[in-house]
Amino acid sequence: MTLTIARRLGLLVGLAMDASAMSDAVMHHYSAFIAGTAGWFLAGGLLGLVHFLSLRWSVQRLVAGHALLSLGLQLLRLALTSTAMILTVRLFGAIPLLAGSLGLMAARTGVLLLEVQ
Repeated sequence: MTLTIARRLGLLVGLAMDASAMSDAVMHHYSAFIAGTAGWFLAGGLLGLVHFLSLRWSVQRLVAGHALLSLGLQLLRLALTSTAMILTVRLFGAIPLLAGSLGLMAARTGVLLLEVQ
């Protein structure tokens, strides 16, 4: 359908008046989505920081000869991380899980870079 025919049929009446309000609503929705996703990324980063720093400490305990303590720390670390991810996806959905996972991987990279220096 061409623009001229649509105007003659009255299909585009009031479209220009609503465009500004619609654009503002869409932009507000996207900015809220981006802010929420950034929050999940930061939460995942914090979880990743705890996860990978406790892995480092657990390996140090294992090398020092405390195998039982190291095993307990490994189980606790894995239980905490997996529980957090399962609760995130069940309560909030896939997008927060993906953002949190990206934050966790970013924290992994940060901890590895700290270890190299």
